[in-house]
Amino acid sequence: YYGERCVEYFAGKKGLIPYRVLYIAVAAIAPVISLNLVWTVADILNALMAIPNLVAVLLLSNVIVKETRKYIDNLDAKDETPIEVIDK
Repeated sequence: YYGERCVEYFAGKKGLIPYRVLYIAVAAIAPVISLNLVWTVADILNALMAIPNLVAVLLLSNVIVKETRKYIDNLDAKDETPIEVIDK
């Protein structure tokens, strides 16, 4: 379900059929391939997932530094914001 929602978000409804075909193909092939190949593919895909995350961290490093300084500077600040009470 979540995979289909992601494909629909990125590729639209036209991407659902190829995703489903690929999903069924993988489900049919998975029981007969070697475990070593499964782990190799999993390792490669995990490494590929790290690339966009590293790029995002590098692009957001200035924001991270700014927010960290703001947090450290305000550690002793007291928040007096009233909390709303909802009666049922």
